[in-house]
Amino acid sequence: MRLNVIVAAAVLMAIAVTPAHSQKLENTDRIHKSIQLETFGEIILEETVSDQVETTQLLLQKPGGMREVIDSFEGLVPADLVKYDLDTDGRAEIMALLKHTDGIDVIPYVYSPQNNFKRLFPSPDQENNPLICREIFVSTYKELPALCARHIVSYHDFGPPDLYQLEFYRLQQDTFSLVHKGFTDGDHYNILMNRGAYAMHDGQYLEALDFYTQAISSSTGEISTKALIEATFNLAEARKFTKDFKGALDLYQKIVVEFSQNSSTDAAQQEIELISANINNPEPLSFYIDVSSNINCDRWETALELLQNHPIANASGSLQDRFLFIKAEVLTALNRVEEAIKVYRNIKEQFPESPIIENVDAILEDMEEKPEETDGL
Repeated sequence: MRLNVIVAAAVLMAIAVTPAHSQKLENTDRIHKSIQLETFGEIILEETVSDQVETTQLLLQKPGGMREVIDSFEGLVPADLVKYDLDTDGRAEIMALLKHTDGIDVIPYVYSPQNNFKRLFPSPDQENNPLICREIFVSTYKELPALCARHIVSYHDFGPPDLYQLEFYRLQQDTFSLVHKGFTDGDHYNILMNRGAYAMHDGQYLEALDFYTQAISSSTGEISTKALIEATFNLAEARKFTKDFKGALDLYQKIVVEFSQNSSTDAAQQEIELISANINNPEPLSFYIDVSSNINCDRWETALELLQNHPIANASGSLQDRFLFIKAEVLTALNRVEEAIKVYRNIKEQFPESPIIENVDAILEDMEEKPEETDGL
């Protein structure tokens, strides 16, 4: 069933906020943004350069000209400075938006003028900011102020229009909490495919099936051939993960037969061979899909636990070369490279005629490659 998460238009509209004054300081290239804060003075977000390192400072300039450093951010430059009463207590909070010099995503920092400009988000004891997004602005959720962060979802790139995930954060008792997640809506195939990919990587395979099916029969116009092939391949993957092996085979074969040579042909052919060779031996194949599903959802430790402890993974039946191969991939992802190399070597020794042996050889050659020796100066 399609996940209908529709955010009302009123929620998406940013509330009018007091914008930061932005200017270039005379005879410098420093970015300077400022706002007036009643009873406190002028709040300034200013870029500086020290020892060739970009640094931004959040400053309070008191009446009379004295400056006080509220916070500093190494390697970041100002993007915007906003004041707004986020918790409706009658006192405005300060939001400093920063970004990396070579990036477009923004990183928010929120402060309360009370208690000597206490940082509310991220909390003072948190070393790294967990929120990096394409855009963040003051909005509403259920008629109360909230910060809305927009993240682009780009597993597939056939837009615009693009798919965005929306996160709404509310400030309560000096603590920010996530109160709602949603998506921008639309029926363009790029949006539908990315909804399908998001569901797929969240392990929601029935939803992924629905979104990819909608994308293929998109009502907004004819889907491009490249997008159609990607959607068909991922539709086959979703069927595979639901263990509808016959349905998956039909779709993989469609890619190989109807679209001839394309970027997904080899992968589709490999899936055809794997499923066809094991479709009458369902237990090992089903276990293999279970492990693959955990990897697909980035549950690497769970996948490794299954491969180490499940009886099928340690039996001497079919797919043992695949179990070892996928175990080596998991170990590599967990940065246990030496262990992964031993597993790849084990595959070569135990299964020299395996259809995956060429892949094993290529991976081992890359992993064991030593830097060329060069003469010292």
